[in-house]
Amino acid sequence: MNKVRILGIGSPSGDDQAGWLVADALSAMGVDACIDRLDRPGANLIPLLEDTAWAILIDAMQSGSPIGDIRRFGTETWPAYSQGLSSHGLGVIDALSLARELGSLPSRIDLYGIEIGPVAPGTTAGDDIQAAARQLARHIAADLAASR
Repeated sequence: MNKVRILGIGSPSGDDQAGWLVADALSAMGVDACIDRLDRPGANLIPLLEDTAWAILIDAMQSGSPIGDIRRFGTETWPAYSQGLSSHGLGVIDALSLARELGSLPSRIDLYGIEIGPVAPGTTAGDDIQAAARQLARHIAADLAASR
């Protein structure tokens, strides 16, 4: 069983790389967890949650908040958040809801969204997104360290 699995979700399109940037930063910090970068996983997210005690998922979101804002969704709040998180067809919340129905959720899930602006293919993530990703990576690393 993977005790902790961190999934940075995104795409290679500009600010949508937010989840990938956090995963990369955590890897560079040497965080002791299974860390993956996923490109719009949809329902393929579900098997990645199996046999995991704690899943940490990071994705871009567009809710109208200032670019670079970070929001945490716990298991008590993400089911009610029906808009904004994920710009992908079958989004993260849809996949988590399906996993819940299938009994495949880990005992702990932390879902983070980083507010992004318009997504432009072939561009790099903006400075606000890169700063938010580093900030979130430090927060997650501290949370992991405190739980051990």
